Amino acid sequence: MKRFTVPILNILLAIGIVCIFAGFFLLIHPFAGLQDVAPFTNICLILFGALCFYFALVKYRHAPLFFFGLYLCLASCLFLLVTSGILPVGLSQLWPCGVVLCGICLFFTGLFRHRKILSAYLFPSLLLIILGGFFLLFSLDIISISFRTFVARWWPVFLIIIGLFLVGLFLYQQNPQFYFPYEPEADDSELEVREE
Repeated sequence: MKRFTVPILNILLAIGIVCIFAGFFLLIHPFAGLQDVAPFTNICLILFGALCFYFALVKYRHAPLFFFGLYLCLASCLFLLVTSGILPVGLSQLWPCGVVLCGICLFFTGLFRHRKILSAYLFPSLLLIILGGFFLLFSLDIISISFRTFVARWWPVFLIIIGLFLVGLFLYQQNPQFYFPYEPEADDSELEVREE
């Protein structure tokens, strides 16, 4: 396959981002009234997030800008789905989705920054996704008891889970070929290759 030049790749990336969001808007358009589908602030937030995401990929290569752009795009799309009436719940019930989106964005930020899956990004992102999903069960009343009652009754389970994780970490560390949860230090030759 022919290798494209950098300006062509940047244009292809911009067209790809525009296609994703145009498709998203056209997909939700038939499900909601025209006046409710595209509030001006939602569209502005999505566009601002897409610009941050684009510049993080093309020009600046900063992981926080990548995270911010991706999170702003995803959270704005979720907000648009709620305000258009496609999701039949309110924002007060979907607040844990913001935590799940943080976990997803953190995972992809780690991939963007290091071009591989690192445990320094994987485990916090998994923790955020699991906690957000857990809180979402209470927020959407899938678990009918209150969170306070659940914690008062089942708090020892959290101790068991933490203990199992620590014992598993100890056993995993017994094999010297594994660096988990730490990554091996990159030598100078790897850093020079990454910078080029």
